[in-house]
Amino acid sequence: MLAAMRKIGLVVIALAGCYGTVGVGVHSTVRVNPVAAVATAVAVAAVVNAVATAPPMAVNVEYYDAGYRPGHCWVNGRYTYVNSSWAWQPGYWQDDRPGYVWIQGAWTQQGNQYVWVDGYWAEPRAGYVYLDGYYDYRDTGYAWVPGRWEVERPGYVFVGGTWTTSGGGHRVWQQGRWERDDGRAEWTRYRRTTVVRDHRR
Repeated sequence: MLAAMRKIGLVVIALAGCYGTVGVGVHSTVRVNPVAAVATAVAVAAVVNAVATAPPMAVNVEYYDAGYRPGHCWVNGRYTYVNSSWAWQPGYWQDDRPGYVWIQGAWTQQGNQYVWVDGYWAEPRAGYVYLDGYYDYRDTGYAWVPGRWEVERPGYVFVGGTWTTSGGGHRVWQQGRWERDDGRAEWTRYRRTTVVRDHRR
């Protein structure tokens, strides 16, 4: 597996002692590990950015859609390949960047290996709306489905998805949908609030 790696970097990983369960909004829970809360451990490890095998399915995940916490943006947790094994790295909040949308990072298959592509801020596109990705439950865990740009629909708003519980007791993400914009207040966070200039002109 080490032969498949392209990049190795030294990073400092702070173990904050938090882990989450699947959810969004009021359905999300974050528990604090009491041992880690007493003393935060710091470790230096070699992190692999390209590996020959797919990362494991996520079991405990948190996800918050755009606008859930005004002024902030959620960065998904992810698996990292550290010292020849997979380790879960919890997600975190970062400051929002007005006028931009956050594209979540993800593991992607490139040839015969899996490569981590970092998340980044993207400028909005004139005439398009960015539909964020979501965690999709697939038999044994959750896989991240990347977001996409979709043509804007005048007079409509794309309302974000919600979590529901399946018959098997698993949390399942119900994808968002286009709704005729009738002015209701609860959709304010989904409406575009910035003017997008078309830089191609």
